Amino acid sequence: MSTTFTGAFAPSIGGFLTVRGYARLADIAKCSLADEAYQRDLKPDHVEDIKKFFDEGEYLFFPEIILSVQLDADFEKSDAPDGDPFKLISQGAPFKSNVNSLSIRPRKPKSANDLTRYEITVPDGAKLFKRIDGNHRLSAFEKLQDEKFDRFEAPFCVVFLPAKEARRNEKALFHNINTKAWPLTSEEAYKGIVDDVVDFPDDALRDRFGAEYLQCRQLKGRLDFAYLSNLKATFGQNEGQNECSRSVLIQSLQDVQKQLGSETPLETDAVFEAIKRINDTYADSRLRTSTAQGLFAAFLYFHLNKDRFNGSYEQFTNWVLRTHQHELTSIHAADLIKIFGKIAQSRKRQVFVSMQFTPDTKPNFEAIESAVKDLNKAHKLDIEIRSIRIDQFDTGYSYEINGEVLRLIEDSGLLIADLTHGNKNVYQEIGYLMGLNQGKGFPHENFLLIHNGSIGDVSKDIGFNIAGIKQLRLNDTNSLREEVKKQISTFYGLGG
Repeated sequence: MSTTFTGAFAPSIGGFLTVRGYARLADIAKCSLADEAYQRDLKPDHVEDIKKFFDEGEYLFFPEIILSVQLDADFEKSDAPDGDPFKLISQGAPFKSNVNSLSIRPRKPKSANDLTRYEITVPDGAKLFKRIDGNHRLSAFEKLQDEKFDRFEAPFCVVFLPAKEARRNEKALFHNINTKAWPLTSEEAYKGIVDDVVDFPDDALRDRFGAEYLQCRQLKGRLDFAYLSNLKATFGQNEGQNECSRSVLIQSLQDVQKQLGSETPLETDAVFEAIKRINDTYADSRLRTSTAQGLFAAFLYFHLNKDRFNGSYEQFTNWVLRTHQHELTSIHAADLIKIFGKIAQSRKRQVFVSMQFTPDTKPNFEAIESAVKDLNKAHKLDIEIRSIRIDQFDTGYSYEINGEVLRLIEDSGLLIADLTHGNKNVYQEIGYLMGLNQGKGFPHENFLLIHNGSIGDVSKDIGFNIAGIKQLRLNDTNSLREEVKKQISTFYGLGG
């Protein structure tokens, strides 16, 4: 069954012939398609937002959907129209395409003052309209697949285009519609909703727009940039910047909520405490000038996230500064979190070996290295366990532990400390890790103490201060390798 669209006919300001009217969204969607040559890729999140907008129904309003239709005619055939399609339509004469059966007919006006009205009839099953503006709205409607929405109507504008110039005109119209208007900033859009406590009280703001909007309202009143001075650039508070505190808060809260994968709203007090800590972090001059909302959101995520496997806040800070992520002006929080998550995951599979590197202790390291290789091979790990050692410190003498060694200890998932020969630096490194654990409230489960009695002397090598901590004391290298393998397997939950 064909579908007919009725509307007022008039030339546009630029001379395009158009018909404007109202029609059911179901009919518009049924008779139209998106041209991939110029249409933007559908954003799944945006489509889902529009679906939710449809479903909730409140404040449901859409601007005009702009479509184009190509006036095709084959004048070589006997049933060709009587003249040029555009001239026929302009003169109020009917036109029917002998190529695709599109029919355009004028309706008799009821009075002299009545607008000229036309009927556009599309044959059953044909998609003759191209979607120039409104593709996301129509795509979301199509995904609803619910008959209760079929009654919804929307304004439309159909632009008539000549066959030879249709593609070029469609692209030009799409470009102009999407680039010539001065875009409304997120801040301007949020301001009228978040700041209006009369029309949108707290419960209405939360229920109609989301928990992030209410949290933004609550947090914005607590942001005193006299004290949070290091975040002034991020929130657009410096001279010459545009205010962006609402958009930064709402977008960041949405980013964090999405990455946490929880529908439970974040606690506002916890978010405010996180903002204060981020302000302290941004005291670093390299971060203080950052305006990247995505970077701020990533810091917020790593402060609020309780999953230690994804890396600590301090490790994320060090990585951002070391890799110059702070220099980027546009950063997506999700990408930043994902990249660092992979790095942190890799680091957690890193085993730092603390030992005295002398010829007679070399078999101990080889035993550890062999145990790691056996586990990687047996379990076919996508991110392999790897043992690392500080080769430059390969003497038996006491040396000063530098920042690089401490960073590697902190970044590693497991420390294996070889007490053979009782090296003082090994004791210092154990103490450093124990201090980190104590400060973070972590149990002392991330280090393994070993001793090879065939090389060293327990009575001389192991001091009284760690004598009460569980140790692997073995008297041959092969037994050491097997026991280390068993302990590493247990630590990483590999089983078997």
